[in-house]
Amino acid sequence: MIRRCLQAVRRFIPHYHALFQDAVSQRGLAESPELWCSAHRSARGLSKMSLWPFSVSPRDFSQPNTSWNAEMQEVYDHYNALCEVKTEEGEKKGPWRKLPSYNRSLKYATGGVYLSKIIQSKARLFTRNIKEHGATFEYVVFMNKQEKRCVCAFQAGHLLEGPPGHVHGGAIATMIDTVTGTLAGYLAGPIMTANLNINYRSPIPLGSVVVLHSALDRTEGKKIFVTCRVTSTDESKLHTEATALFISVNMGHLFGT
Repeated sequence: MIRRCLQAVRRFIPHYHALFQDAVSQRGLAESPELWCSAHRSARGLSKMSLWPFSVSPRDFSQPNTSWNAEMQEVYDHYNALCEVKTEEGEKKGPWRKLPSYNRSLKYATGGVYLSKIIQSKARLFTRNIKEHGATFEYVVFMNKQEKRCVCAFQAGHLLEGPPGHVHGGAIATMIDTVTGTLAGYLAGPIMTANLNINYRSPIPLGSVVVLHSALDRTEGKKIFVTCRVTSTDESKLHTEATALFISVNMGHLFGT
């Protein structure tokens, strides 16, 4: 059984070396908030096995690129500066943390029982499944764990058009679900979306930059309630507001076991 698994891994090395490297290096945890809580535990166990001799790092899609306009870069620079605070004694970690984002969700396994499912999967994170810069979802998330909130700078590409010249409502909903889910998963571990209630206030021009402000509202047992506001970068205009409900789940539910 182990020999067959090893042979399967070797056959798929060209396509999945980055997938398993994430588990070994314990990076890229923000891409899939549903898997956040188990990542550290799984990576620690997997790194002791001889099945993961990979060294290539995955590509972080939340880094600045040539498609970002000046406004997108300005928001990025503002929050990125808050990640490292300069003091008289020198630089130290600030209250914010930039979360990396990769193009695969199924990175972590709790053991060999899930190995075949991961190897056979060609899944990509929905918001990162097109590699062309600026074509769809250009975004970066910054997390403030102490304040239990996060912000996301989002620039919509030309493939996200809904009403002529404006962003499709479904694309906005996708980003709201992504950002609120990232916050809920970061704070509570594995989660699933149970309810997403959205009020669209003002259309977002295609190619413009908006900021999603997400904050924890409250928790009730396994229920995590999160709020979200989508505004212009200076917060003078409210485009969309939403509330979301997430449910903490066992990792087995995510793999159908």
